Amino acid sequence: MRKHTLILSFNFYYAHPGQEDAVLRQRLRACDVRQDLKIPRGLVTARTQGTAALPDVIWEHRFEAVAGHHDDMAVRAASREFEEVRAGMRKLCRRFERPLFEICNSAATLPAAAPQSSIVRLDWFFCAPGKSAEVLAILQARAPRESGEGLLLRLITPGNDLPDFIWRQDGAGAEMPKWPAEINPLLQRIEHSEWKVA
Repeated sequence: MRKHTLILSFNFYYAHPGQEDAVLRQRLRACDVRQDLKIPRGLVTARTQGTAALPDVIWEHRFEAVAGHHDDMAVRAASREFEEVRAGMRKLCRRFERPLFEICNSAATLPAAAPQSSIVRLDWFFCAPGKSAEVLAILQARAPRESGEGLLLRLITPGNDLPDFIWRQDGAGAEMPKWPAEINPLLQRIEHSEWKVA
């Protein structure tokens, strides 16, 4: 076990209707190309529970800092094979987002590579305007900085209809936290979801 990294980079893939499996296969192909390029494969998950407003497939990888994410992007941009995979993905998706999230409970630990479970659970918090600081305080109180049970993630890049915060937890073991009722008036909505590791 080691301390987790500072930044969690996501790719959110929203498939055209009927293309969910094709998007998953294309994302796994992209991971194969990443491996050929000597950069980490990352983790791919497919949504098994949760509203259709959420992505169908997610790719994620942890970086020590935003600079590491930019270095990773430069390697991919220089690869013709990766660009071909990316072009194929564009045909399969109705929407794509590449947000970065800061890991707020930075003392939590995770395994260096493999997830603890074949299931990942994500709670997505969409804050009411001007309420993100209050929501963060409540989430941090529920998920203290020393907690190893999950990751509290704060959005640090702009995007279209993205959550302000995500609580990420491997599915094995304890149930997802029951968030206090006081958080509800501060949110536009909260989305609960479950994802299978591909």
